[in-house]
Amino acid sequence: MSNLPVVCIVGRPNVGKSSLFNRILGRRAAVVSDREGVTRDRHYQEAQWQGAKFTLVDTGGFMTDDQIDVLAESVREQIFTAINEADLILFLVDVRVGATTLDQQFAKLILKTEKNVILVANKSEEATDRAEGWAFLQLGMGTPRTVSALTGYAVLSLLDEIVSLLPKKEKAKQEQTHISFAILGRPNVGKSTLLNKLLGEDRVVVSEIPGTTRDSIDCHFKYKGTYFKVTDTAGLRKKAKVAKQRDEVEIFSNMRTMESIRRSDIVVLLLDATRGFEIQDLRIIADIRKAGKGLILAINKWDILENKDSKSFDLIIKEIRKKDPLFEWVPVMSISALEGLRVHRLMQEIQTVHANCKRVIGRERVAETFKAAIAKNPHHARSGHSVPLRRACQILTNPPVITIETPYPDLVDEAYKRYLLKTFFEEFGLQGAPLKLNFDRSLRLRSDEDLLYYQEEKAIEG
Repeated sequence: MSNLPVVCIVGRPNVGKSSLFNRILGRRAAVVSDREGVTRDRHYQEAQWQGAKFTLVDTGGFMTDDQIDVLAESVREQIFTAINEADLILFLVDVRVGATTLDQQFAKLILKTEKNVILVANKSEEATDRAEGWAFLQLGMGTPRTVSALTGYAVLSLLDEIVSLLPKKEKAKQEQTHISFAILGRPNVGKSTLLNKLLGEDRVVVSEIPGTTRDSIDCHFKYKGTYFKVTDTAGLRKKAKVAKQRDEVEIFSNMRTMESIRRSDIVVLLLDATRGFEIQDLRIIADIRKAGKGLILAINKWDILENKDSKSFDLIIKEIRKKDPLFEWVPVMSISALEGLRVHRLMQEIQTVHANCKRVIGRERVAETFKAAIAKNPHHARSGHSVPLRRACQILTNPPVITIETPYPDLVDEAYKRYLLKTFFEEFGLQGAPLKLNFDRSLRLRSDEDLLYYQEEKAIEG
């Protein structure tokens, strides 16, 4: 993980912390809504200004009354963990509302930390709003900097001050090996619990209340010499249900989750052992395959599955594979995120699947396996045409893609495609990898050296 200086944005609910977070980053990295309590976890992103880099942290809204929000205590713990890590704190207030009792209570706690603090009076879109900044002098943090995260007013000058106050740190060198994976699943399946277990700390709020995680949270950690980036995501709900509710936070959370799939190498899909495999899980898997990402199925809450015996896992595996024959080559394991049961095996499987996604199978081996497959089971004629399959070659890695040359790519039977996929998976042992077959009229052969070169170039660009 980087050793960059840390800037933490804090404040009571709905003062615009996530809006300022997005404004500084120059992109919409956090869910923004007028609704209080949308942000609950610590959200880390790397930011830069005028050549200076720093880690920016968005936090949940500070509340003292646990009766207003049952997660208030957990959110406070997240906030003060972020504050303890910070080199500089941006204390946000709402210039239109003025200094509230909650602002005063929180300010006293912040001042006790003796951290560097910039008081930021947000929502200063109008000149009349900016004139009200004096009302915050009572917080004891000096003169507030009036800004508007919405319009960008005075944010650049705020960034100048941030950079001037940051300690000079050099970014720690990272190992070249970096595996990125996302944790997906239905609401309340245990995603945040698993993330906290992997990190060895309570990085995200965990609750039995479905929908606690609203955003996609990136975290970095090291496991047995390898660096990982893991993304905890909001629970994916049925699109029709989200649309019917017309909930802008849910809609954007789903969009962020889909973006997390695209940015990851591998997806760990959590299933609930007490609920089994559901239609929504199949929809999620279809999205993962479409994005060309590695896949692992982890059956969580195995510790609380009732009436299980030595045959329970095999029966569940059998039921899963009935849904789709390709599941035969998807790693499946039972875990308990809460107890840490087989979590170490999950990490090993992630590394194995990552290696399979990047594998250069070998040009000669692909050609020989393909030749043997069509000799054993030639493609039948369709629409009055024979469908000759002439040669095959791996053309991409991560995801692995094999292109097959044929004069009639549109006539290749779907059942025959599955036959070839089955053959390649069995021969090459590509468990978890999203192997894809292309059928084209012409094939440009690529050497193993070409594939390795393109893979290195892609890694550098990434």
